[in-house]
Amino acid sequence: MRPEKAMRGWRVVAVGMLLVGVVGITALADVEVITSKIVPAAGTPTEYGLPLSLESLPLFVGWWYSLVPVAEVDPRYVEALSALVAPCCDDNTAFHCCCETEEGQACNIIRSGKGLAAHLILDLDFATDQVRESVLQWFRFARWDYYVAAEMAARGLDPVAYGLTTEGSCYRGLCSTPISQGGCGGMQDLIEPSIGASGS
Repeated sequence: MRPEKAMRGWRVVAVGMLLVGVVGITALADVEVITSKIVPAAGTPTEYGLPLSLESLPLFVGWWYSLVPVAEVDPRYVEALSALVAPCCDDNTAFHCCCETEEGQACNIIRSGKGLAAHLILDLDFATDQVRESVLQWFRFARWDYYVAAEMAARGLDPVAYGLTTEGSCYRGLCSTPISQGGCGGMQDLIEPSIGASGS
């Protein structure tokens, strides 16, 4: 091969690599923009007076045990949660996720959302849309990975290329993985070692 042809070939390869790099950087910037727009930061104020923090998980899950049995008869509870997907299995709603095949069964990410909804209705008398938006805000904070992946997919970006997936954590065998690590937080006792350790 003549030297000028070889140089032209290397230039094409170099330009191609540069374009791939630019596209990758642009897509990464897109991911950062998506995250900043839809994922609330730790400490973000809420309508119900508790700043967003994983430290609230035991409280919200506790409300599932104590308040949900009463709240379930309220139409606001059903309507608000039925309008949201379950971030652990989005072919189901937050009102009835895939693991609720038996009475009293649910994973802890769903328990936390349901417990919060029950508190907002029974203790604060929130309207349906306020309940829905507050629970969605909580889910986007606690399981940000699902929401960023879903938004990327909606924009034609492949979330897998960035270590994310829209496949539910329930279906990936992550039921006993902490919520902070993209899992369900356990099916019985809450599994969340970051509580009290990270101050998040």
